[in-house]
Amino acid sequence: MSIELLVQALVNGFGLAMVYVLVALGLTLIFSILEIINFAHGEFYMLGGYVTYYLYALFGLNYFATLGLAILTVGVAGVVAERLIFHDLRGKALNAFIVSLGLLWVMQAGAQLAFGVLDKPVPSAFSGIVRGLGLVISVERLVVTCSAIVLIVALYLFLRLSRPGRAMRAVAQDADAAALQGVNIEAVSALGFGVGCALAGGAGGLLAPVFAVSPAMGALPVIKAFIIIIVGGMGSLPGAVLGGLLLGGVEGLGALFMGSAAVNILGFLMVIMVLLVRPRGLAGGA
Repeated sequence: MSIELLVQALVNGFGLAMVYVLVALGLTLIFSILEIINFAHGEFYMLGGYVTYYLYALFGLNYFATLGLAILTVGVAGVVAERLIFHDLRGKALNAFIVSLGLLWVMQAGAQLAFGVLDKPVPSAFSGIVRGLGLVISVERLVVTCSAIVLIVALYLFLRLSRPGRAMRAVAQDADAAALQGVNIEAVSALGFGVGCALAGGAGGLLAPVFAVSPAMGALPVIKAFIIIIVGGMGSLPGAVLGGLLLGGVEGLGALFMGSAAVNILGFLMVIMVLLVRPRGLAGGA
């Protein structure tokens, strides 16, 4: 087996994993700030896919403008969900689990009623392939991967350089201390939830032309996201990126040697192996 074939498999795995990292980063951000796990996170990914379908596929809006509107729309929906549903559930993991599970079913059923149960294909925004160094990559996958990386870097810069981003980091580290310094915990919680959901919506918009849009489309990405954050460490944003790279490498090589049917098993095997050696994840705190 040639080196080019191995590198090709890794590149394919990393490309898709970067989009799943966006979903994982959204989950991690929400967990870090509100101390809850949003099991309905995949449905915000689904919402981003439908925004892309209607604005780009039906109304013919520019793809990147559609992606921006998908991120904004899902982000606003996340803020509304936090204010109406998760507002009083900060730190109440069990209650939030039950509520988010209910929200999952409500959003899925609502999508079936509003959009129908059949898959809706989204035409590709880009065509052609890129060849170089023995690799063959479709332009569409390349744009999706690069866009995901840009969003990851944008999140990093937002958290590091902006005043709201620093406030979110402060609340994630110690909410009580942040409140004593004048940080508005409620506003930061709503913003954090909105940004987390916006990342999921952006991922849904990116993969809408790659896969069909459907009410249940968020199930697989959110499972991948949970694998990523468990491997990387709950609450660690760098850990989510590391977990995504590992998952992409494992699944890329797995698809090459074992076939695509067995790929989904490898992620769970990786979780078991990591937790046996390092229960808090690769980059998780004590």
